[in-house]
Amino acid sequence: MKKQLANIISSSRIAAAIALYFFSTVTAPFLVLYAFCGLTDAIDGPVARKTNSTSELGATLDTIGDVATYVAIAKILIAAHLVPLWVLLWFIGSAVAIIASGFVAHKRFGKFYIVHSLFGKIMGVFAFTLPFAFYFNLLVYCYCALCTSASISALESNIIQLKLKEYDPHVMALWQLKKHK
Repeated sequence: MKKQLANIISSSRIAAAIALYFFSTVTAPFLVLYAFCGLTDAIDGPVARKTNSTSELGATLDTIGDVATYVAIAKILIAAHLVPLWVLLWFIGSAVAIIASGFVAHKRFGKFYIVHSLFGKIMGVFAFTLPFAFYFNLLVYCYCALCTSASISALESNIIQLKLKEYDPHVMALWQLKKHK
């Protein structure tokens, strides 16, 4: 059971993210469920490392949980016409570039995987703050930070995939490439 705890945490985030799709606006219950998604996202990785149970399945569940949560908040913000076209196009472009890094990995190492990069984590923080930024009328600032970090994440992910000498899903930042020279 201890070895499966991180995957259970990630799976509960996926279920909570799916529940978010039933909301049409940002409400107190939405924010509680959304905060649960953020909390479980923050703890699943450390729990996996602490219990020595990191796995490709866990990384995949984490990515699915991230995407499901982001799409749920995007659904609400887009439906309410709160996402400017420039943000939508910029973020989609960055997402395509991040996914492209997975194809680079597949071509080079025979495995499709997305780097869980440092700037990807920073982007996740800004994405997570969107409903709160909406509440405090700070969306424009949050969008700028989100788009900037998404672009850097896409660039960082692709550079990592191109520079790695061998498959290593633990490399999360450019400075970690030094050990692969």
